[in-house]
Amino acid sequence: MTKNNFITGVYAFSLAFVLSCDNTTADPINNNLNNPNNAGSTGGTAPTILGPRILHKVTVNNEPNQEYVTTGTTLEKAIFKESSGPNSFLIGRVTYTSGKISRVKFEQEVNGAVPANNMSHDYHFTYDSGGKINYTTCTRMIGTMSNFDSEYTYTYDGSGKMTKIVEKKKAGTTYTHFTNYTLTNTGDNITKMIMENGTTSSTGVPDLSNTFTYTYNFDGYDNKINPYTTLPKTFFVAWSLLHPANFSALSANNVTSFTIVNPSPAPSIPGAYTYLYDSQNYPVSDQTQIQKYIYKAL
Repeated sequence: MTKNNFITGVYAFSLAFVLSCDNTTADPINNNLNNPNNAGSTGGTAPTILGPRILHKVTVNNEPNQEYVTTGTTLEKAIFKESSGPNSFLIGRVTYTSGKISRVKFEQEVNGAVPANNMSHDYHFTYDSGGKINYTTCTRMIGTMSNFDSEYTYTYDGSGKMTKIVEKKKAGTTYTHFTNYTLTNTGDNITKMIMENGTTSSTGVPDLSNTFTYTYNFDGYDNKINPYTTLPKTFFVAWSLLHPANFSALSANNVTSFTIVNPSPAPSIPGAYTYLYDSQNYPVSDQTQIQKYIYKAL
């Protein structure tokens, strides 16, 4: 699936934090509508987590749909269920160098095996002396054939918040396309992301005369803790570069409403999210208790 098709076709699916799955069991923490300190109808009573925690999985209709495999605070692997079939998953494997994420590779698994036509995205990260991401490369493969390579550079404001990512794509050694991701930060939340796509010269100079622009307005946030901030930020930078609707996962709080503005004449797409919280201000479910957030104590 191409990036643009993903954006226009399944934006709401992505922003709801793409379905994923595992076969382990764990009781949701604090997910009862009237008594958030009990485990509710999912079986048994789970103790309240009062100290540090890390997001473990997300379930929908009591079915696991997203798992983060961790040891302590170290994220080793993320598993996302794809909509193409009950046994189709997108796996994000994480590599560290000197304690920092240096590589995130996403690839498909179907029925426990990598398919012959697997599409993989392999991101490699470097950091500046202050620990901020300053350069990323990505190689996209279809099966054993290289599809394209991307290079990403980053801009930050004076407070260290990310304000722009510039992607340049190339086939072999020839540049072909660019994408500019321009981020608006309000406090510690990303409230807008403008994505501008176009072609480049063979040396990578953008042609700004003919571009397509998508605007993601993350219109509302709560004042509670975003569960994805318990996991390494670099992973969600990679996840957002793969599927840009997920940039709000980098925010400190939880997005409650959004609007995506497509190039004309495509219509804008609005959406909203609701949450229930525990006494520590972490989301434990949406208000219908269909989607639940499960944590591990650290």
